[in-house]
Amino acid sequence: MSTNLQTAPPTTFPPKISAVVRDAAIEFFGTYCGMQPCEQQDEPVVAGGSGIMGVISFFGDPVWTVALILPEATAVTAAKLFAGFDITFDSQDMGDIVGEMSNVMAGDIVARLDAVGLASQMSLPTVARGHDVELLSPSNACATRIKFKSQNGDFWFRLVKALDKLPGVRRSGT
Repeated sequence: MSTNLQTAPPTTFPPKISAVVRDAAIEFFGTYCGMQPCEQQDEPVVAGGSGIMGVISFFGDPVWTVALILPEATAVTAAKLFAGFDITFDSQDMGDIVGEMSNVMAGDIVARLDAVGLASQMSLPTVARGHDVELLSPSNACATRIKFKSQNGDFWFRLVKALDKLPGVRRSGT
């Protein structure tokens, strides 16, 4: 007797990818910014206020997006540490530097994913700056946050992956 059992799609963000992002963030902020980030697993993200976000999508299996979110004070400090000179929060240079920070980390993420057998390509970075800016997830997505504390301020990542094969959900191009 043959049965056709359908398995439900995973509803949690892939832990292998989360671990790669975590390791790449610690390496980047330690090496390029001289910061000592420490993950805060059970500490809630305190959103609100001015901040800036660098967003990059990854294409492969799976397709997913990562956003680096820096509150204003952390962004100003991290940008100075990365660039070697002061960058004001509301300048075009701040957008450029956060895009470059996101891009450098994304390159490392692609290399680390490849090392664990997950081939992917990355998009160009998109940067958003504002007050109470948040990356919203589609209803058919799973997401996670990775939060860090450092001597130079808090920052976090928001990782989002669309769920596949949900009843009644059609992917673009299908």
